[in-house]
Amino acid sequence: MSRPVDYIIAGLGNPEPEYANTRHNAGYIFIDYLANVMTLTQGEVQNPPVFYRRIDLSADVRDTIFNITNETGTSIGSNSIRVILMKPLIAMNESGLAIQKVMRNYNFTNLKKLIVVADDLNTLPGILMIQGGGDLAAMKGHKGLENIVSKIDSISITQWVLGQFSKENREMDLFGHLLQLTTQALKDYNIHQDLKRVKKKYAQAKKLPNKLNEMNSLIFPVDVHGV
Repeated sequence: MSRPVDYIIAGLGNPEPEYANTRHNAGYIFIDYLANVMTLTQGEVQNPPVFYRRIDLSADVRDTIFNITNETGTSIGSNSIRVILMKPLIAMNESGLAIQKVMRNYNFTNLKKLIVVADDLNTLPGILMIQGGGDLAAMKGHKGLENIVSKIDSISITQWVLGQFSKENREMDLFGHLLQLTTQALKDYNIHQDLKRVKKKYAQAKKLPNKLNEMNSLIFPVDVHGV
């Protein structure tokens, strides 16, 4: 594609099989979920979204054009954005290398639109925490985020941190709620370009819904080409 990339959204996780479908892979799970939501929203219901295994970039990558709609479903603005969804194929604590490679490959320099999604033990289940660039204290102790900052030599990334979850049903249901909430927050951010608004609306601790959709699985189907 010749048009510039509007967003890179990176989900952090660990590629080893023992981490699959656990809180350590919350970022991976979210990227798969988001890819499915975007695909269904575009009316592509027959096949799962496709990622390409880019060993040269140390990541599974999906390069896609997404048509934008506002809250009422009406197309707005330039009508579309180019989004890179990525899952680093190296250990979370070294994920900055993969993000650095992807940024260079796509000539991407707008760090405010580099969105990194990860889990955090200090964030309660079902809660989304959003931090804009310049808040180094918020990253302290998260080795993956610290490594990204070190590799790209900037603290200007936008962090979307998901509350921890376990395999207990209630927490899986809460995480399902969180996946939906985070997707809504990303859409709002793209429409209004106002991180403070998004934090106030989606990331402040609020009473969680009493009735949650039941989540029997956190596996969302994707095809990976080049494996």
